[in-house]
Amino acid sequence: MADKVKLGFIGSGGIVRGHLDHGLKNFDDVEFAGWCDLNPETAGARREQVGGQGRIFTDAREMLDEAKPDAVYIMLPPYAHGPAEDLVIERRLPFFIEKPVAIDLATATKVAEGVEKHGLITSVGYMTRYRKSVQRVRELLQSQTPVLMHGGWLGGGPKVYEGIWKWWVQKDKSGGQFLEQTTHTTDLARYLYGDVASVYATAVVDRKERPDFFTMEDASMVQLTFANGAVATLYSSVSTSVGGGVSLTLWATDMKAVFTGWEHNVEIDLPGGEHISIPGEDDIFAKEDRAFVDSVRAGENRGILATYEDGLKATAIACAANESMETGEIVVIGS
Repeated sequence: MADKVKLGFIGSGGIVRGHLDHGLKNFDDVEFAGWCDLNPETAGARREQVGGQGRIFTDAREMLDEAKPDAVYIMLPPYAHGPAEDLVIERRLPFFIEKPVAIDLATATKVAEGVEKHGLITSVGYMTRYRKSVQRVRELLQSQTPVLMHGGWLGGGPKVYEGIWKWWVQKDKSGGQFLEQTTHTTDLARYLYGDVASVYATAVVDRKERPDFFTMEDASMVQLTFANGAVATLYSSVSTSVGGGVSLTLWATDMKAVFTGWEHNVEIDLPGGEHISIPGEDDIFAKEDRAFVDSVRAGENRGILATYEDGLKATAIACAANESMETGEIVVIGS
């Protein structure tokens, strides 16, 4: 491979801006080859962020064939996944994809099969895995037996339904808060406690006055039973404007860990009064992007902590939760 990895972007919205600003635009071994977005002005804004590098496209196929990137960032809303991945897989290109990887299990499964068939390098934007706080807790859990956990994402919801917030509150486009947003905590639960065996979920509705297009639930409680017998309750809310935020508390047989905030600061208690405090990091996008670029250059995984398979499993959990909210039944994963 040449000295620089040529990157192409399918979707060029705000999440791409975040990746660029938090490190990616400063990588000296990266070249920005193409920016694709249905809105060329959005693509142009990203192009300006990197000093005018790369061409602007409104068609993903044209971007892939004309810009000829070495690897692709797929940065699309949940409902838009599928066709772009097909194009990238056809060209055997490594790709980084933001979470959630799909709104439905069928789409995610098809993409996963293509990734496995061609042995593609993939990375999913579960950036929380790369935090020092998470890595320390995971290390400590290796000598523990997990027991239970609870946590999630709580807030009051958008005040103005513009931009992403217009489609975000439509469940047929976002998949709901648990699939689209709380997926970070779902993935973290899996990363720390292992695979999930079954899911039971309850929706909360009619808490606030909403516009007609608001079709996601106001809140939900999702119970996970892990294959190892541990359990978790994960909550989501767009109806609680006071005292919310991101959190996850877990207990093992001889440990308690409390993660707080988007940055996932952690307070760990161990036997004998031992206490460990680890602050979260702000530059976490740079870590996952660095791992992806390094892996593309090497032709093998060099530090990627979340692959497409992890994205598939998180999607399976969320889809099971949505099914359970509709049926009132426990859903067995993989059944």
